[in-house]
Amino acid sequence: MPKRNPVVFDIDWNACIRCAACIAVCPQDAGFVSAFDTIAVDEPCGIACMACEEICPVTAISHDDVSERRERAPRVGTPAAAG
Repeated sequence: MPKRNPVVFDIDWNACIRCAACIAVCPQDAGFVSAFDTIAVDEPCGIACMACEEICPVTAISHDDVSERRERAPRVGTPAAAG
């Protein structure tokens, strides 16, 4: 099986019910948790198994490929970042 690219997860905080199912299935180290008892957000996940997305009962979890997020993020000092 080919290795997956690292991803960064996003949580729809308006939908999340804080059930912690995502944490329960996550094979990452115990520290891969947000302050709101969900999987970590804005931190690269090198495993990228997507078990958290699959188990979320309210589909509040989405992800971006790390390389795609870097391409979209405005750099400090650029006109897009100045606005």
